Amino acid sequence: MNKWLKGMAAGVLALGLAACGSTAEPKTDSETGEKANVTNKSEMTAQEVYNKAMSVSEEQKNMHAVVDVDQKISVPSEDFEMDSNIKMDMDMIVEPLSMYQKMSVDMGPDMGKMDMELYLTDSEFYMQDPESGEWLKFTNDMYDEIMAEMGGETDPTLDMEMFNEFKDDFKFEQTDDEYILTLSASGEKFNELMLELMNESIPEDLSAEEAEIIENMNVNGLTIEIFIDKETFYTNAFNLDMDMDMKVEEQEMNITQKMKAVMSKINEIDEIVVPQEVVDNAIDLGEM
Repeated sequence: MNKWLKGMAAGVLALGLAACGSTAEPKTDSETGEKANVTNKSEMTAQEVYNKAMSVSEEQKNMHAVVDVDQKISVPSEDFEMDSNIKMDMDMIVEPLSMYQKMSVDMGPDMGKMDMELYLTDSEFYMQDPESGEWLKFTNDMYDEIMAEMGGETDPTLDMEMFNEFKDDFKFEQTDDEYILTLSASGEKFNELMLELMNESIPEDLSAEEAEIIENMNVNGLTIEIFIDKETFYTNAFNLDMDMDMKVEEQEMNITQKMKAVMSKINEIDEIVVPQEVVDNAIDLGEM
């Protein structure tokens, strides 16, 4: 999950404090409008769920995640549109950071499809070249740079006061198995919040061009749902829909994105091992 998204997820959970005395309503079906029949109804308040979820999040050392992203980019002045889909299947260990990831990127009929696979351990980084299919072993300098980019942590606790304006937009629901926290928001106040969250999590050494892009970003609307397991209080899924405008080199573009992520095998992954076949056949970039 991107760092800003992690911060946003924590922010949505924090909104539970604004409704600290209320319990979750049965989940409403978005198509029929009917409420779920919840036989295992919980009387926990939003604040209690938030506190518990934040507490157990510190215990999550590893997980499996499946992520599906549909994205559309349009540049009206150029009469340009591009639809893409990204699917990721990954195992991840938090500390020391280790990862196995298989990713498929479909850019449509004009640009084609690309499959990627990688192994990242506490000492090595291997990636399969999407064109040739050959495995590449990255140098220590490349490895250190990648680890520096990926290894930073975002404090999951945020200043709760910044969410006070959104307490009326917040929904707290439940099914038999899950709590669902939902935020749908748009407008200037929400855009300012998004910029604040992003500024907290992006690198400090941004180029002038990158900083300008962020400053010229406008979030038209965002809906995020977070699903929390009633038994473990682990966050086991989230959905995100976002519509945003940005300016790049004087070109106005619109980006819409729909993301679905499902997390499983939490604290069940002992290690990530690079297959011996990959180690034996990889091209060492340090020797080229």
